[in-house]
Amino acid sequence: MTPIYGHTSQATAYMIDDYPYGRTLRCRRKVWLEYKPNHGFRFVSQTEHPTKKVWNKPHVSTYVDIAACLYLDEQGHVAWTGVSPYTDGAEALTFARTFGPKCEGSFRLCVWAERKADYLAKLTATSETERAKDLKESETWAEVSRLMVQSDGLYSAE
Repeated sequence: MTPIYGHTSQATAYMIDDYPYGRTLRCRRKVWLEYKPNHGFRFVSQTEHPTKKVWNKPHVSTYVDIAACLYLDEQGHVAWTGVSPYTDGAEALTFARTFGPKCEGSFRLCVWAERKADYLAKLTATSETERAKDLKESETWAEVSRLMVQSDGLYSAE
């Protein structure tokens, strides 16, 4: 996985010059992450009609609330991933280690992870096994928060 950062609008979109269009034609495609307050981040893609040379209507995905990042997979194809309130600690930790504080929404993820860690640390479980599980999950979220903080101690700008 190779992260690609900074593609947050049509103007700054990541451009793919040779993308399939139907069975035989090729076109250009641009992709970016869009942010909308009170909704979050979503992946947007737009292709250019290969003969008319006009941009088609953008296609949008479902929003993720907290953070997102574009990346190139093993085949060199653009993909994206994100963190939502339903993401577990292990997935969020993998996201934080892979994309770091340069991802879109890193400040939101840092704050979310801090609050999640505090909440889990304060839970009173009915058994020692559940308590140990909650504390381990709390430590995972605390590590996510630490990874989202830049080396100078300040949060990353969105």
